[in-house]
Amino acid sequence: MYCYHFREWLSFFYFYCIFGWCFESSYVSIKEKRLTNRGFLKGPWLPLYGSGAILVLWLTLPFQKNPFLVYVVGALGATVLEYVTGEVMVRLFKVRYWDYSGQRFQYKGHICLSSSIAWGFLSLLMVYGVHLPVERLILWMHEEVVSVLTFGITVFMACDFSSAFRQAMDLRALLLQAEQIRAELEQRAEEKRRLLEATTTFAKAAVEESLEERRERLAKKLEDEVLKLRERQEQLKEHMTKKAERLLLGNPGSRFMITLDNAGEIRERIRRRKRK
Repeated sequence: MYCYHFREWLSFFYFYCIFGWCFESSYVSIKEKRLTNRGFLKGPWLPLYGSGAILVLWLTLPFQKNPFLVYVVGALGATVLEYVTGEVMVRLFKVRYWDYSGQRFQYKGHICLSSSIAWGFLSLLMVYGVHLPVERLILWMHEEVVSVLTFGITVFMACDFSSAFRQAMDLRALLLQAEQIRAELEQRAEEKRRLLEATTTFAKAAVEESLEERRERLAKKLEDEVLKLRERQEQLKEHMTKKAERLLLGNPGSRFMITLDNAGEIRERIRRRKRK
């Protein structure tokens, strides 16, 4: 085991991507009581599982005769990968695809102790159980068949990733606009509050009427601006409903990384639209 060529490593990567998708989609479908296509991509693959499997196999190479070290190294490697992947996706797309914030002993919602413990046991299961028949299957298959399959999956996964990346960046732009509108609404509310306080504090009998008229004009202007901002906010939510359908339904624990997290509202809009 482990004396593999690049083609075989790539085959293992794709196998565990597909295996991980089957596992995750089945688990989430049962939990949500509806069919769920789990993950960032549309196709039947989860690159995080494939990357994690290859990383664990590579890291445990020197320790395969020591189950304890396989457990420790596998758990640490998978945890680091999970953290880096989660942090990159949050910074890049402004979206959290999984969230351990409700778990005890978690860090930034990306990793948690219970998940790391599970990764260790999964590393043992993979190294001493799952990977042996997978290895025999890949090595048993004809080299040309393996080459054709890996090439085909590479093309489809590249197209899938390109499409998903564009959609994620479009959603990111909408989220940034929504955050800007939220900030502007808060600013208008603060301006209106200050206007009312200033009128109450500084109004004098001689100029009371002119101050009141000025206050009313400014208040009307602020209300018009707020109305336009709320209309823009509603339009953005409708756009997000279309852009985020795959993300929010495929990742029930996902949420938007903006100050006002309205992923729950958008998720409910998507469900209402699908029921029509």
